[in-house]
Amino acid sequence: MQLINENDYILCISISHNASAALMHNGKVVIAVQEERFERTKNYYGYPSKSIDYCLAKTGITGEQVCRIAYTTESFSGLELKAKRTVNFSLSDWHDYYGEMYFRPKLSGDQDKVLSYKKYLRDDPKFHKSVEYFNFDYLDDEKYLLNNSLDVERFQIEQARQLSYHLKIDSQRIEFLDHHTCHAYYSYFGSPFRGDPCIILTLDAWGDGRNQTVWSVIDDMPELIAESDENDIGRVYKMATLLLGMKPDEHEFKVMGLAPYAKKKYVEDAMSILNDLSEVIGMKIVAKTRPKDLYQYLKRGWRDYRFDNIAGAVQLYAENLAKELVLNIINETGIRKIVISGGISMNIKMNKVLSEMPEVEAIYVCASGGDESLSIGGCYFINEQHTNLKSAPLTTMCLGYDISEEFQSYNFDSYRDSFEIKELITHDDVAKLLQQGAIIGVIRGRAEFGARALGNRSIIANPALSSSVQRINEAIKNRDFWMPFALSIMDEFSEEFLENPKGILSPFMTIGFDTKAENYEKIVAGTHPYDKSVRPQMVSQEHFPEWHSLLSSFKSLTGVPALLNTSFNLHGQPIVNDINDAIKTFSLSGLDHLLIQDKVLLSKKK
Repeated sequence: MQLINENDYILCISISHNASAALMHNGKVVIAVQEERFERTKNYYGYPSKSIDYCLAKTGITGEQVCRIAYTTESFSGLELKAKRTVNFSLSDWHDYYGEMYFRPKLSGDQDKVLSYKKYLRDDPKFHKSVEYFNFDYLDDEKYLLNNSLDVERFQIEQARQLSYHLKIDSQRIEFLDHHTCHAYYSYFGSPFRGDPCIILTLDAWGDGRNQTVWSVIDDMPELIAESDENDIGRVYKMATLLLGMKPDEHEFKVMGLAPYAKKKYVEDAMSILNDLSEVIGMKIVAKTRPKDLYQYLKRGWRDYRFDNIAGAVQLYAENLAKELVLNIINETGIRKIVISGGISMNIKMNKVLSEMPEVEAIYVCASGGDESLSIGGCYFINEQHTNLKSAPLTTMCLGYDISEEFQSYNFDSYRDSFEIKELITHDDVAKLLQQGAIIGVIRGRAEFGARALGNRSIIANPALSSSVQRINEAIKNRDFWMPFALSIMDEFSEEFLENPKGILSPFMTIGFDTKAENYEKIVAGTHPYDKSVRPQMVSQEHFPEWHSLLSSFKSLTGVPALLNTSFNLHGQPIVNDINDAIKTFSLSGLDHLLIQDKVLLSKKK
């Protein structure tokens, strides 16, 4: 493979859940984009063609000029990619998949029924809705349906063919990187931790044959020290999500938000069927008395339990296992600094519990540790393995689509019949509207990478007005009533509002915190309504200057250095990407105003 020199580019892509592409230059991630933002299909699953094109167009390079190019998972089933379960499955499809149509026949050895189901995934029109870049004709041969290893091997060839065709390069230049290695390198090299010994913990549902890894980092060199394929946190959470009538691989965060409403006694009762599923031995989560048919076991076991108690139980299950695992890792290694990645790292309440452990000295969780960030992790891995360049941490996640050029030539006059338009708006003007109770959509600069809105594609409101919650839930986002909103707060004032004795950094809304009672009412709308916890974005002037400026204007007017912040999208839709997306969402929602590039304000006519 070609060695990397200064000024060379690295391009990595992820084709799984929430597909993405990332481009690195001189050890720094310069672009990271998700295909869902361009395709307008939430959690887009498949080849990120438009994301790759944007990476190249934004930097003005061709595929031939990229030095190293890689996919970030080695063992991908072509049939699974073609079916795109995460996007295309209804709740009924998921129940059929785990029940009578697939898993029960598979466990009983009914190969005819298993083959029939796989043909359904291959042929049904519901799995042919989107443009497909890969050629799956090889799946017409039943041997690839019956043998997953053959499917994986053949699909890897197809992945290389498609990417080489797209970039006009030799397919021999295409690399395939290990899934959990990419998670691990993202979590450490994306963090500000350097030099001191550190532990990397990756936790997810699946990835190249593993769902848990532990790495020791000495002198910035990660070494794998433990791994497991028996970590059931992700699977149990996924099945609980389904059994509660919500969509797996998408609505787990709703289960987490519901969990605090449950009462301790009933949670412990609902936990009874989970207690013996898994155990921690050494630095591994392993199966204990796990039944083969986990779905049926949970379905039967939870028949007599209420929805909130099931949510509380599955959350407690995740927290208990993670806490015991981290304690064992610290005891065995003596290392007390920890970074976490993988889909389970998106559980901010689990991260809160880990951060509060007295044995943990420091913890950091990069933004969006799910599969979307594999592309960034792949860039870090290649940079560390094949260059002498230092990998720069992720001080910002505003790495996506940039509206700056679009804004310069955008024709706002065409909207004057529909909206009031004010130009040369100031942050002080916006702060006054927020003080009065307005709810405002914001689009500026480059889109944030990942699941969290961090001020560039946000809906914002006065956090002291609890009425904002109902308005946003009902008129704008159509969210579930129990779900909390997040809070963006000036980092220099965060200690006045958050319980954070260790001074833990959370610039990307990845860790939960308790709030301080004396200032709680000032930020009530940006907290969890039941347990009064908060998922903060600590906003620094250095890394988020425009966002920090608006927060500062609001503080000058109200004394509160924070705003309610939620992602700028309608329920079930991806976060807005460009100005057209923003105006369309503004038109279809109950938002009062739309702030564009901190210069133009669109307002609904009274």
